[in-house]
Amino acid sequence: MGLEIEPKNWYRDEFLISTDPRLIQVDEVSSAMDSDLMWWAQAPPTDVLRKALHNSLCLGLYELPQSTSQIAGKSGPRQIGLMRIITDDVTFAYLTDVYVLSEYQGKGLGRWMLTCLEDVMKGWPYLRRMMLACAPATLELYKKALGAENWDELHKGNLVLGTCNGPAAPSPTAHH
Repeated sequence: MGLEIEPKNWYRDEFLISTDPRLIQVDEVSSAMDSDLMWWAQAPPTDVLRKALHNSLCLGLYELPQSTSQIAGKSGPRQIGLMRIITDDVTFAYLTDVYVLSEYQGKGLGRWMLTCLEDVMKGWPYLRRMMLACAPATLELYKKALGAENWDELHKGNLVLGTCNGPAAPSPTAHH
């Protein structure tokens, strides 16, 4: 079925962030998932990844062409990053599969993606919770940009977060 969300676009310099699912480049996302850039993820088969992306809200990060010669033979701008949000579009969201290609890091693009995500979240007046899993050092970025909190610090043992791993869950010792 997919989400019924009106696509949004944000522009900055030669970059575009868009929720338009037609711009998502499944092969580019798959390559990122199979790289060290996304050590926690392994790309599923293309048709399965396409389904996961289709059933999620994705903020794709793209480099816009600077000249007509860069457009020749291409169907759209180059995808250089992604944020995938699994959501019911009302009360709950889970942020996952966040990346910016290495050669584009250090330009504030990740923070900009979080600003765009915050803009999307403002359109969900009944949102109760957005969750994410990340490395401890990365949580600081999410704290500053979105007001994220460490679950353990917030609930002090009064409420715990459980997880059920599926067959494709990465091994806890498989991280870098």
